[in-house]
Amino acid sequence: GRITEPPNQDGLNINPVWSPDGAAVAFISDRTGAPQIFMYELSTQAYSQVTNLISGVSAITEYSPAISWSRATDRLAFTYYENGDYSIWSIDNPRSLRKNLNTVRQANASAEASAVKVADAKTAAADTLTAPEKTGVQSSTYRAPAGARRSSDVPAVEKTVEGGVTNIAELLANPTFGLPDTARFKEYKYKVAFRPDYISQPQIGYATGNQYGLSGFQGGTTIVLGDLLSNHQIAISASVYGQLSDASVLAAYTNLSRRFQYTVGAYQEPVFLPQSSQYETQQLPNGGIRYIIPYTRYVLRTGFTTGLYPLNRFTRFETGVQFNNIDRSSVALIQDCYSNGCTGQSLQTVSKEPAYNFFAPQVAFVTDNTLATSMGPISGRRARFQVSPAVGNLKWIDYLGDYRQYFPIRFNSLTFAVRGLFNAAVGRDEGVFPKYIGRPEYVRGYDRANFSGYECTSTIGSSASCNTVQLVGSRVAVGNAELRFPLIRRFDLGSLPIGLPPVDAVIFYDAGLAWSKGQTVSLSRPADYNFETMRYPLTSYGFGLRVNLFNIAILRWDFAVPRDVTGRKANWTFSLGPSF
Repeated sequence: GRITEPPNQDGLNINPVWSPDGAAVAFISDRTGAPQIFMYELSTQAYSQVTNLISGVSAITEYSPAISWSRATDRLAFTYYENGDYSIWSIDNPRSLRKNLNTVRQANASAEASAVKVADAKTAAADTLTAPEKTGVQSSTYRAPAGARRSSDVPAVEKTVEGGVTNIAELLANPTFGLPDTARFKEYKYKVAFRPDYISQPQIGYATGNQYGLSGFQGGTTIVLGDLLSNHQIAISASVYGQLSDASVLAAYTNLSRRFQYTVGAYQEPVFLPQSSQYETQQLPNGGIRYIIPYTRYVLRTGFTTGLYPLNRFTRFETGVQFNNIDRSSVALIQDCYSNGCTGQSLQTVSKEPAYNFFAPQVAFVTDNTLATSMGPISGRRARFQVSPAVGNLKWIDYLGDYRQYFPIRFNSLTFAVRGLFNAAVGRDEGVFPKYIGRPEYVRGYDRANFSGYECTSTIGSSASCNTVQLVGSRVAVGNAELRFPLIRRFDLGSLPIGLPPVDAVIFYDAGLAWSKGQTVSLSRPADYNFETMRYPLTSYGFGLRVNLFNIAILRWDFAVPRDVTGRKANWTFSLGPSF
């Protein structure tokens, strides 16, 4: 198609949206002062004004989208700031409110002119004092782009049309007064130059007793670089936990300058997964007993490129390809116990396994029309459906379906959110890299810390009453339901000019199932249940709090009661990240 720039683009003009029939464009412009909604007819090339609000139409930032025109109902919605908050208003058949732009300007100019009193120079009293005779004349010359003139001469642009006195209202109404001569501008080809857009607060410290009972230094930071137009971005992130071999590293470049947008990058991420549901024991020569918890340590090294093509503001297709190198090793958390006590825990490498190398192309359909606050979505839906085959010395096909719906029972006050997630690897090597559902964002109350020997039993090395294996499988299905509501909207500290961030509360119910090929799936726990050959959904319920840490991160605190653990031992967890 051909790109045509409409004429008379005075002021700042943003957020264009098409009319349902494609014959007009509505947009936000501040050409009359405050930002209002205007309309441009393609057939007549005429402008008209739709709104005339006191504070104007605006969103959270200057360039955030603030209007949307429904294709099916011919309804135009916009945001308006009033009473310290943003409200959403809608107009049915917005064309019926169009006003001729010249009429609006004349009305505004008349109102301004009536408020300005101009002294009549002709009726000014004559000066009765006699000035002394001048012996010489002092003058100066002003060098303007159009040529030299005396400083006492009024330039032509400031002279009135009919010899009257220029007033402030006329100067404000003149769109060209005071502007430089654009014919003298020099044009330069735009060059991409990167500058820091975001640098996270660097972290460094020494931690004791992580999830493997170990201690060590940890730290990390993230840097995002961008150009002036934000069309090109570079992201670099690194985190270290105890040793460099367990470091998480990311480097990526994103190009947003075209409709087809793409990202190229590479990252490394270590992952630990349990091998067994119980401790292993080993008799030591000196009479002690060694207790061993085996883990498989994966180090994912990936080079990737992804691209997306938006169909509209809410729907897009994504495609890409990854090259994956998965380094494998068997490690063990070891502790030696004697009659007089036990030693500290240590993590040791038991053996190295051959690495996996494979390509993973993917294609996905994504839709997202949600409205969100600083805590998360409050209305709309999100969905992602993806297929990704693995090609190389590993072969399987990964299917992903993720659907989320947000029901505003009371808008921005009470939201009911649901999610259904299905992720399955099907094929020859589907069990090589299993999936884990015990994470706080999937099924709460079943985190790995709840299944260590010292958590489930009173004596180290005793037979554990919990089984981590039933949280792991090549195929997973997860369902979540949350009732979300604000607990504290605003909390000011007296007369101090600071306040605490808002706090939201959630009541949740989680259900999750992890299984692999050859295992029997039941909707409830069978009487003769064996977690090695059978699986059933694990459920939990509880409540939690969400705190937005000044738009840096969202702190989540969840208190969960797992319903499928002996004794139903409730537990709480802290985590960082947005709600689903």
